[in-house]
Amino acid sequence: MGGEALSLRSICLIFEILKNMSDNPEKSENKMDQERRRSKRICKHFILSYFEKEYPDRRYELTQLKNISHGGMCFITSQKFNPGTKLGIELKTPYVAETTYLEGVVLESHEKVRNLIYETRLKFEFLDSQGEFWVAKLIEFFVNGENSSHA
Repeated sequence: MGGEALSLRSICLIFEILKNMSDNPEKSENKMDQERRRSKRICKHFILSYFEKEYPDRRYELTQLKNISHGGMCFITSQKFNPGTKLGIELKTPYVAETTYLEGVVLESHEKVRNLIYETRLKFEFLDSQGEFWVAKLIEFFVNGENSSHA
């Protein structure tokens, strides 16, 4: 695992900070951002782990998804990644029994809490048939009127 290990208490505190930061969608997305989107995004806070494709042994465990669409996702990282960095994502949700593997390229890492928390935007580079199916079904599930309190 890369970086410093965090205690469970620290992780819970970080998730609480992130939840409070994302409770007001108007702060994170303005009207212009919404209009330029090609794909419908869902804002769900699923747990994931990630790693740099160049260094697959160095895994970053237990972080949080902020949102996901057919084109990519935004999630929280403990370090800043340079644009173009290739990442592998292992995503777990209460809706799919197995771990879903996704991969993509970093578009941007934006510092949210100095030297501690970064919001990283990732564009999907390659989705295998399972990943493509999973992302489509997950988005369809939430877009078609399911109550967001399920996740």
